Amino acid sequence: MRVAVAGGTGFVGRSVVARLVADGHEVVVLARRVGAVPGATSVAVDVRDEAAVSMALARCDALVNLVGIKRAAPGQGFVEAHELAAASLVAGCKAAGVQRLVHVSVVAADAGEYSTSKLRGEQVVRDSGLAWTIVRPGVIAGPGDDFITNLAAVIRQAPVFPGPGGGAAEIQPVLVEDVAAAIAATLARAAAIGMCVEVVGPERLPLRAWVSRVSAALGLRTLVAPAPGLLLAPAVSAMERVLPAPPLTRAQLGMLRGGMVGDPRPAREVLGLETTPLTRERIAAIAADVPPWLGVSLRISHSTEHRAWLRGCCPALPRVAIAAPLAALLIAGLRAATPDIWRCMLAVNLVLIPTALALRLPWRELLRVRASHLAFGAGAAVVLYGLGWLGAALLRAVSPATMASVSELYAWGDVLPLWQALPLLLLIVAGEELFWRTAIALPSAGRWGPWAGVLASSLAFTLAHVAVGPPVLWLAAAGCGAAWAWLVVRTRSVWPGFVCHYLWDVAVMFVAPY
Repeated sequence: MRVAVAGGTGFVGRSVVARLVADGHEVVVLARRVGAVPGATSVAVDVRDEAAVSMALARCDALVNLVGIKRAAPGQGFVEAHELAAASLVAGCKAAGVQRLVHVSVVAADAGEYSTSKLRGEQVVRDSGLAWTIVRPGVIAGPGDDFITNLAAVIRQAPVFPGPGGGAAEIQPVLVEDVAAAIAATLARAAAIGMCVEVVGPERLPLRAWVSRVSAALGLRTLVAPAPGLLLAPAVSAMERVLPAPPLTRAQLGMLRGGMVGDPRPAREVLGLETTPLTRERIAAIAADVPPWLGVSLRISHSTEHRAWLRGCCPALPRVAIAAPLAALLIAGLRAATPDIWRCMLAVNLVLIPTALALRLPWRELLRVRASHLAFGAGAAVVLYGLGWLGAALLRAVSPATMASVSELYAWGDVLPLWQALPLLLLIVAGEELFWRTAIALPSAGRWGPWAGVLASSLAFTLAHVAVGPPVLWLAAAGCGAAWAWLVVRTRSVWPGFVCHYLWDVAVMFVAPY
């Protein structure tokens, strides 16, 4: 059979073409641009041009329509792609004498204009008078898909997944090769003519369960947090406008809210199709090379090996539990004994540095210098400075008196000349990073988990600053301390936190105070 495939260069189209070729069909791919399609002939045609479609369908016995979009664009909206294109293809089939038409739609609840246009496209096919079959796949999974690929990217980005409606909507993902098999089977079975067949996977689970399965396949833990539509919709709309390939479109958001399920029995009974479960192993293979959505993951622990490494830091915890309160008392005592903040912090950190290095931690790895870690720390300093600027602006609006006390901290920068203050600050930051971050965060993270390690480090660092300066310093210690602890736990290196800490201190005290 000579089969034309409209939209044969897309994600589903490539699998459909490969299956038809494997089944012995002669395949002609209709696409906007001619490209190499293994085993098939490619013809450049605008599917909205009836005359061009008719010419492209010459000598064809059947047409498979896979034309569809997930977001509207100028000149290519849902109506054009799903309704007008279907009408043009039907007219082209009639002009070329092609009677057999397989129209691929979607299983979806109401998703606004997207699903409405899909249903109208189906109606065009029903009214065509051709020997039609409508195939409605569920969410389609496979290498390069939107479902597993985007889930994996978001899951690798952060440990919290924003689930529309709490992720309660049910979904039946189907593998792309099963969709291709279903389409090929409709061409071989006369019983499929005049039928609307739903092609869905064998498992019907809520979105949050699929998030958990993808997370497990990646060896990660993820919390599905309910995300109100009032918050998600504007964010998704903005991503559509700004990003060339957003992880979620408004149409997809609508489908995830309403669910995507179907009845697999007709496909099994009429097409002889038994769809394949989407196992953890298959998910892991699909998502193997998918990076975090924004490139740099916000996760602290991103592998089982990382968590095992953290557990190896646990033996230092008993000594840290004794040393931390003693260090806080030392700071309070020296601060009470001398008004010179620089002398106080110098004395404290001359004690903290050897104390930290005496602990049983993997210092050789932690102190190994890598250019990537230095660059990461510098980038983190820029981000932290920006977040600090926003925090300072908010604090000025909410509590002007608290923010006014920051002048006391800025006065410390005038006590010493810059040539003395900068190297002294270098020593102080080194001591704080070795002790309050590395020595506290890593053993705590190994014992109670990465986020617990960050919290323990931030809390200890904040308490140590209670006797040093005003409440605005405590807030800075809590927020910045958490950020620097996150860096050391995530990278297993002292350097990103050290670079970020030093650059931030220099910027705030000497270059561009808030």
